[in-house]
Amino acid sequence: MKKPFLLPLIAAIAITIFAFGGQKDCPPEGKPNPKKGSKAVLKPREKNLNRHKNRESVPQASDIDNSVTLQGMYDSKDDSIFNSDKGVALIGYIFRAADIGMESCNCYTEDKSKYSVNVYISKDPITKQTKTSECMVAVITPYSKTLNTNWTADYITDKLIGKRVKLTGWLIYDYVKSNESVETNSNGTQLDRRTIWGVCPVTDIKTLE
Repeated sequence: MKKPFLLPLIAAIAITIFAFGGQKDCPPEGKPNPKKGSKAVLKPREKNLNRHKNRESVPQASDIDNSVTLQGMYDSKDDSIFNSDKGVALIGYIFRAADIGMESCNCYTEDKSKYSVNVYISKDPITKQTKTSECMVAVITPYSKTLNTNWTADYITDKLIGKRVKLTGWLIYDYVKSNESVETNSNGTQLDRRTIWGVCPVTDIKTLE
């Protein structure tokens, strides 16, 4: 007599798991590289960094720290002098956009729709001498793409390279990129950015010219 009742209940549970399983599969704190084995764990600091990378909110006017500039990020010498719980609105020039692959913040997924895009921002107009190691990195996350579906690496490369922009989003102190930062590792051989301070996620891009 109870079987007819149980079947709809089981179906409802299955639908709920299907609908929300994706979020549970990759929590905001991310997951370690599965290649490191089942016993691998993320350190608390990296979990906290991933929570910041996976934010899904737009900074309000009261969240913006107007004292932060690109030059100020460079002058920080990569010290943690800013507050990564604050938002910023920065003016600079777009130099390059590049897709990112698997990371702990996306749980090393193979689903490319979950990948982010690095946007390299220069404080100076773009020239033939501009390098990524002179730029700040702003990250367009999957959440960013829900705010503007045009924000892909291809679109930015085709439409926005060289443009002066006002870029808004949340501050990020991406310490795991220290070896790639000029301010932390000036003698490095694989320098990818000027500073580990950046913007993630990006929530607005406005062209100024």
